[in-house]
Amino acid sequence: MKRLAPLMLLLGISSIAAAEVSTSVYLADGNTPLEPADPNIPLVYRDIMAGTKLTIVIASDAAESWDGGMYISGIDRDYGMLSARDYNDVSHDWQGSRFEAAGQRARVNNIEDAFSSGFELHSHRSGGAGDWFIIDYTATNVGGCRVAFYDYGVPGGLFVPVYELVFNHVPTRDFDHDTGVGLADFAVFALYWGATDCSESGQCEGTDLDADGDVDGNDLALFADYWLETTQ
Repeated sequence: MKRLAPLMLLLGISSIAAAEVSTSVYLADGNTPLEPADPNIPLVYRDIMAGTKLTIVIASDAAESWDGGMYISGIDRDYGMLSARDYNDVSHDWQGSRFEAAGQRARVNNIEDAFSSGFELHSHRSGGAGDWFIIDYTATNVGGCRVAFYDYGVPGGLFVPVYELVFNHVPTRDFDHDTGVGLADFAVFALYWGATDCSESGQCEGTDLDADGDVDGNDLALFADYWLETTQ
């Protein structure tokens, strides 16, 4: 029996080490996955329109106490923003961004300083495997943004991200700002069809999507790429 004890302990440690905390990115509906730009590069996602909102779900395949975080740093903060849900004045954390599986003492705390902004995430062993946290992401401007994911439990994980989620934002096709691309937006596009002075008139309300000064077939193709897409 004494020989079995170390073996049992070793098996237990192996089981804990096998636990994986991972992220998944969805459109704002929380159900539709955002596809990678290249299936061989899973953390670099397809282009989204400026103004689009996404949800990032943090999940684990095992119950454990875990500490980590998600942050946007430096100039990337000019292009994207993280937000959490339903701040609780009693627990002093964002209770709407933690699921039951994260445990009774799970916490989501916002962190912001001169260099970065985001959220610390803390699960508790009283929970279980499954979805632990949900953080919202908004593409605020045209350009690229990297969201760093930290696991404080790995060597150096407090200072170096495990990986980064990479987003690229293109000009919106939602010209009427009703959170979707449809007929009303096509009507705005048609209004400027054939225009040749967009560089002098505010990019023709954004319909000069390739920013070459006119609205033509190239812009129509770019507009069609996001037909019926929603931003939230």
